[in-house]
Amino acid sequence: MRKVYTIFLVLLLLLNTGCSLPWPERENLMPPSNQEEDRPQAPEGANFRETLLFLPDESWQFLLPVRVYIPWEEGIAKATLRYCTEGHLPGALLGQGMAPLLPAGTKILGLALRDGRARVDFSEEFLSFPPEREKLLIAGITYTLTEFPTIDEVEILVGGAEPQFPAGTRAEPFSRALGLNLEIAEAVTDFAETDRVTLYFLYAAGENVYYLPVTRVVPKTDDLVHKTVEELLSGPAPGKKLFTAVPDGLTLQSIQQEGAKVILHLTGDFFPAGGQLAADRFWQQVALTLTEIAGIEEVSLLINGQVPAFGPEIHFPESFARPQKWNLVAAAG
Repeated sequence: MRKVYTIFLVLLLLLNTGCSLPWPERENLMPPSNQEEDRPQAPEGANFRETLLFLPDESWQFLLPVRVYIPWEEGIAKATLRYCTEGHLPGALLGQGMAPLLPAGTKILGLALRDGRARVDFSEEFLSFPPEREKLLIAGITYTLTEFPTIDEVEILVGGAEPQFPAGTRAEPFSRALGLNLEIAEAVTDFAETDRVTLYFLYAAGENVYYLPVTRVVPKTDDLVHKTVEELLSGPAPGKKLFTAVPDGLTLQSIQQEGAKVILHLTGDFFPAGGQLAADRFWQQVALTLTEIAGIEEVSLLINGQVPAFGPEIHFPESFARPQKWNLVAAAG
């Protein structure tokens, strides 16, 4: 998933004292986000920052990216991890089908940044998680911290030392090369000859429906855009409790690319249902998926040569960029 913040950021994340860390810690001078005009406004009465957390669902099958407003404070990256800890989950997320990422009692002893790598030091309580949760937990920490533009990879310490993870994961710097909600396409037979595509599907948690990114390992391709669209049209893997707003029966005919814009030409029987909500979910799923590809910023979609028509009172944009309000929940209070 790409970094979506377009705010003015002044480097450095810091974070409070952690004398066990061998790197010097630095003060975070990053200002809170500037909200775009079409977004819900931050809560009044305090200085808030829109922040993306990667949290497990209650059954620990997926990581869900959710946006919340958290109060601005120095050491904001460290504060962000605190909100991922059991007992500190933002109130807006309680009862919404999500679980805390970090075990109860976990303390962030320090977090230092150097040359794009964040070194985070947890207390011993961190290692109390069940081994079967290890991959999701490490990915959740990594993706949450790498949402900050100054962080590219994450190193995890416990009590100032390299930990022995319960399930045996090797302690090394982690990056988004881990993948998010990783799955392997049935067509993959040679893992040395593969590519990865990021696809967005829909997931119901509590009272809400969220866009959920899936990293799918596919056979190596010479046309990543074409392969990504084909995989999106094929839908979520069976048995994954995911669903899609992309109508059945559509086939990719061709793709035009004009600079940062792609035009998808699809064919097939198109019988839309579900009103404006279905139309919005359709284009947003497509936009989120395709703008994960470097260099793509705008998308147009034609079915049988026409902009999809959901009815006379339902709007479907002729072209669209990455949505800005996806998975936005509320304030952390």
